Amino acid sequence: MSPYFDMNAEPRLIDGRDMEPPEPLELALAALATLGPGEELVMLLRCEPLPLYAILERSGYRHRAELQADGSNEIRIQKA
Repeated sequence: MSPYFDMNAEPRLIDGRDMEPPEPLELALAALATLGPGEELVMLLRCEPLPLYAILERSGYRHRAELQADGSNEIRIQKA
């Protein structure tokens, strides 16, 4: 398992700022498959993950993205 993905953290965190595609997307999909009610997945990325947003919408997740001071995106994901 990648050191960027911590299944025990609250919320779960994927720091994909130094990853190459498609690794952040693959980790997000694996995390979403086990995300329980009320749990949150937080992703830190240097890009806007448009393919992920489409998957989230089709799969019944809500997300909130916020641009950080360092220019990265923080995306918070929960089951809708």
